[in-house]
Amino acid sequence: MSGPDEQRFNKAANNSEEIVTPDELKAVLAKPSFNFYYGTAPTGPFHFAYMIPLNKLIDLTNLGGKGTILVADYHAHLDSQKTSFELMDVRSTYYEECMKAVLGPYAKKMKFVRGSSYQAKREYIEDVYKLSAMVTTTRATRAASEVVRMKDEPKVSELLYPILQILDVKYLQADVTVGGRDQRNIYMLGREFLEELDFQKGIYIFMPLLPSLKGGGSKMSASDPLSHIRVTDSPEMIKTAITKAYCPAGVLEQNAIASTVSLILLPRYGKFTVRRKEKFGGDAEFTSAREFEKAYAENKLHPDDVKQSVISALVEMLEPARKYFETHSDILKEVEKTYGKREP
Repeated sequence: MSGPDEQRFNKAANNSEEIVTPDELKAVLAKPSFNFYYGTAPTGPFHFAYMIPLNKLIDLTNLGGKGTILVADYHAHLDSQKTSFELMDVRSTYYEECMKAVLGPYAKKMKFVRGSSYQAKREYIEDVYKLSAMVTTTRATRAASEVVRMKDEPKVSELLYPILQILDVKYLQADVTVGGRDQRNIYMLGREFLEELDFQKGIYIFMPLLPSLKGGGSKMSASDPLSHIRVTDSPEMIKTAITKAYCPAGVLEQNAIASTVSLILLPRYGKFTVRRKEKFGGDAEFTSAREFEKAYAENKLHPDDVKQSVISALVEMLEPARKYFETHSDILKEVEKTYGKREP
């Protein structure tokens, strides 16, 4: 593979946890254009960890890809009725506007689609029936287990969830699909069956998940208000959350602050500067996650200095979302009726 082709692949694969498969992705990137998609269900509050896959969509757009973002409204109901049919529209609008705000000018280069706009059509439903007849309940349960919060006895809707998500790849004509690593079981199941439904297996870029701000080995979760920052949070709320976050010196594992630098800020801006007083070595600028992580692991950076710089960067990054909902407070007030209002 030539130099420019290698660079294109590295850009597409950068920061990912896994590519399925690298050779297939290289082949797609060699085409004049390609389609990609990313989907998210409007369930809990939209938090800043979503920037990890959204940054990858920016990368793929810059590589010439044509992107679709799926606001999976039916999925939000299939997942243990986290979103009722009555709340589907306002929550979908909230998610869509959050993503448009944080994506900035790139949002205009992507198409936003709601699942309900095509998932009730006859052709789609017939494919649901076909795929449901191929997949065992055991396989469906395993596929959904990391995404849907199943109890001892799964509901039928929770088993349908992965069936619909697999079919979205076909109906959105995705050459490349972006998802979190928790989506892997669903999409790998899809690779086994999509060709039987007259579509290609699909290529998948799995992105890492951001650790909880509390540490303790869990991922950032919309259902735990102490684990995340909403994109609509005020600068004061962001400062409080980051200041309290788990960020031990020299430790990268389960460190949400260091991960924010590596997985969100550096990919978005291409550089990250830790502001320090001259007596502590002055400002330190990084242009790669490897470079930053090495300095942090070697205790060359103080956690408090990193936190202060992360606060400044996140306040700037999330400002468009805050500004949008200041002038569209009716949407935010409506979703906060169920999500709960954030208090300083």
